Amino acid sequence: MHKIAGPKFSEKIFKAYDIRGKYPEEINEDAAYKIARSYATYLGIGTRGKALDIVVSSDDRPSCPKLKKAFIDGLLKEGVKVVDAGITTTPMHYFIVNKTNADGGAMITASHRPFEYNGLKLSRRQAEILGEGSGMEEIRNSSLRGVFLDKELGSVTTKDFKKEYLDFFKEKFAQLKNYKIKIKIDPENSVAELFFKDLISEFPKFELVSKKYDLCVSFDRDGDRIKFKDEKDNEIQGDFITAFLVSYFDGPNSFIYDIRSSRVVKEEIEKHDGRAIESRVGHSFIKKSMREHDAIFAGELVGHYYFRDFFYADSAIFAMFSVVDLIRKENKSLSKLIAPFQKYYATPELNFKVENKDMFIDKAAAAFSDGKISYLDGIKIDYPDWWFILRLSNTEDLIRLRVEANTPELLEEKKTLILKSLVLV
Repeated sequence: MHKIAGPKFSEKIFKAYDIRGKYPEEINEDAAYKIARSYATYLGIGTRGKALDIVVSSDDRPSCPKLKKAFIDGLLKEGVKVVDAGITTTPMHYFIVNKTNADGGAMITASHRPFEYNGLKLSRRQAEILGEGSGMEEIRNSSLRGVFLDKELGSVTTKDFKKEYLDFFKEKFAQLKNYKIKIKIDPENSVAELFFKDLISEFPKFELVSKKYDLCVSFDRDGDRIKFKDEKDNEIQGDFITAFLVSYFDGPNSFIYDIRSSRVVKEEIEKHDGRAIESRVGHSFIKKSMREHDAIFAGELVGHYYFRDFFYADSAIFAMFSVVDLIRKENKSLSKLIAPFQKYYATPELNFKVENKDMFIDKAAAAFSDGKISYLDGIKIDYPDWWFILRLSNTEDLIRLRVEANTPELLEEKKTLILKSLVLV
């Protein structure tokens, strides 16, 4: 047993559901190496010395090669049999962890954050996320201590899983092979673009266009989040897509939706005899809830969509194909299919920088004590014809406010009331 020199990275990088920070001042090779050793140690508890199989992937940020090498070096010191899957999207990484029956996986990415950021999404078997309350605290504390046991050196195998990944979607959505549709891709500088054209080529009547189209999609940096526009170039709220996809699934299923979502989501789930389950914001919380309730589908306001048929994980591509298939079944334009869900009026998430975030939760509870209060994630207060949520950001020093109401006039009135009551203006 020996202690490596004290940390040369920021402990702020450990978030509620991933690890993230600016490179190299906050997250760097020292962090990657120590986190890898701590992660392997955590996963190895109870395995009686069995060598772990861990998949490592990354997106294509400039800092990924250095962080990946340091992370793999750390795993090797812990005797891990590493599968280096190269550059992938985050959903593809989850696919590989499941298909290889690995003991866990590490995706090197900072998700939607700009290039100067990087980070890690860590999982155990079946790509079950390690986050707050499920391993993140232990990995954080061990990484900061830097005390590790020397073990027999592990090994690295490099493998390309692209064909297996594309074949999965080709088989899962075989009914779309002869369906004709025009799709536009908005450039978002996403690693998903490395695979998208090859995937679309498996569906010969899909046409990628730049002008007139049936729907438009864009992906975030690591390819796990998707945004949709209809054929009129109107951007569609993420929670409206959640509501829309509920009807895609037959039977009385359980559905998960994040606490920021419009009331229309719960209404649509119950309309289809489903069980509507509200969740904290964040992929680790939603995936945990999906497994607990064996939910068939989950959606987040910001464009993450989760599927039981995709290992309870989020997949932008799976969401896109599901939307296309529902358009095929309904034989209507996307704008007409979404219109019934646009019955309420909501603000986007409004962000405010404040010194004492927790104080605002107490102020909201006191100022709006006549409403129905939930503390599932920050504070959410419901009234018959409007509601709002005040949430502490898990990744930034911000509080986030969202308000929804039955009319635009009521929305503006209540938003102004909240801002004045909490002294946010």
